[in-house]
Amino acid sequence: MNIIIGISWPFANGELHIGHAASSLPGDVISRYHRLKGDKVILVSGTDCHGTPIEVKALQENKSSKEIVDDCHVSFSKDFKDFGISFDLYNRTDDPYHKEFVQEQFVKYYNNGYLEEKEEEQLYCDNCKLFLADRYIIGICPKCGAEIKGDECEKCGSLLTIDEVKETKCAICGNKASYKKNRNLYFKLSIFQDNIKELLDSKRNDWRGNAVNFTERYLKEGIPDRCASRTLNYGIDIPIDGFKDKKLYGWFENVWGYVTASKKYAEENKLNWEDFWKGNDSKIYLVHAKDNIPFHTVIFPSLLLATNDNYRLPDKIVSDEYITIEGEKLSKSKGNYITLRHLLDNYPVDAIRYYFSINNPETRDFNFTYEGFINSINGELLGKWGNFVNRTLQFINKSFNGKLNSSNIDSTIEAKLKDLYITVGNDIDNGDTKDGLAKIFDFINYSNKYFDENKPWKLAKEDVIKCEDILYNCCNIIFNINNLLKPYFVETTKKVEEYLNSNISSWNYQKLEKVELSEEINPLFIRYDKKVIDQERELLNKN
Repeated sequence: MNIIIGISWPFANGELHIGHAASSLPGDVISRYHRLKGDKVILVSGTDCHGTPIEVKALQENKSSKEIVDDCHVSFSKDFKDFGISFDLYNRTDDPYHKEFVQEQFVKYYNNGYLEEKEEEQLYCDNCKLFLADRYIIGICPKCGAEIKGDECEKCGSLLTIDEVKETKCAICGNKASYKKNRNLYFKLSIFQDNIKELLDSKRNDWRGNAVNFTERYLKEGIPDRCASRTLNYGIDIPIDGFKDKKLYGWFENVWGYVTASKKYAEENKLNWEDFWKGNDSKIYLVHAKDNIPFHTVIFPSLLLATNDNYRLPDKIVSDEYITIEGEKLSKSKGNYITLRHLLDNYPVDAIRYYFSINNPETRDFNFTYEGFINSINGELLGKWGNFVNRTLQFINKSFNGKLNSSNIDSTIEAKLKDLYITVGNDIDNGDTKDGLAKIFDFINYSNKYFDENKPWKLAKEDVIKCEDILYNCCNIIFNINNLLKPYFVETTKKVEEYLNSNISSWNYQKLEKVELSEEINPLFIRYDKKVIDQERELLNKN
């Protein structure tokens, strides 16, 4: 099967934080699983390079927008790589390949009547002498009363028109905004209301519940046409006479990045990109946080439909809820945020990936606490999985010089492991990566109980043959559980393979042929002192 996995493109106006980490991780887990299955996978994302927050940041730092974008792209690329996100291509929206493609689509839409010219009153700052596009505007949400930037309310999730926002001010200087006439191009999104309803009805069991609920709400309210042009300095030029002084709106061009990045990768690797985007034997996952739902369930499918080019529409919407930090909303402006880089520089990558996978906010918000994070390392990774691996292998090295004569499999254990490949695989395939990992750790608990109840330390003195049988089955468990963990872990799985001198390269149960261990077995994880929790909280409070 041909698999496209698109992880939402982080905006180039700051560092990656733990919200990015949590919402991106399921995409990597899914991609690693499908590769083990033998599927052809293209995992893509990139840096979103155009928008008013970037220009505001550039003004504040006395830099060009491109300088801001370049710095962020380097930072994002390194953070994702160190986090183990296995992108086939991590691109950027100012890439010439992307620009050319989306300009071609825009011209097609214009020629086919999907774009409409409108002269309208647009918010303008007399002080800055500037038309105010979305993030240049601050105001009040008319639906919940929260302060917002631009046309999206983070609190209630409403996707607004700028005209609906109350008490509008310029985000640069803070002065009250006024209205001035401006000409723009609008994409006729409303045309696709029935198409989106049909898509939603066909995907209710394949999209996350929040994606279904949000999309239903947009359909109930009526999908409005959406402005596709804007006044910006740094962006993709509109190739239409009369609008060449304007740029493409970010919402229009950034979602096309899934297509352009995978198309570019396919062409560079002699693959047919249309097999992935237009073939019957394919599947498309879009992975993102809750605030990006309308762009992936309404806007992107509408843009694909408007091409009349038989694009496959999104099969799976993997949309996370939000992350809070120590009980408070994640907020850079209030200093309540943790960068991904901070965690990567101070903790093992598999510990970070485990914590965000086992607590992935699939159905409700997740509260990140340092106490929970440290306890997960000490209690679950070190105390359960690490303990089972270490005590089994160390015992064999100490009592049997690292070699066992037995290869007698316990049929009950073998059946359980075979079943685990099926159930965990189904969970990951459905985007339920949290449930898949929980099932693996349930089996690890069972494995520790198996070790304890059979008391190999006692059998070594009373019944060596039975002792070797028990230890062999423990090694066979380690062999297969380690393989089941490969979508989730990226470092310790390699260590376990080195310890066992054996590996599995597919998503299938495989019996360990023989036990001949490496001479040096080290713990997979280390224990953290609880004082680290207070140190991290103190550091967080200083932000």
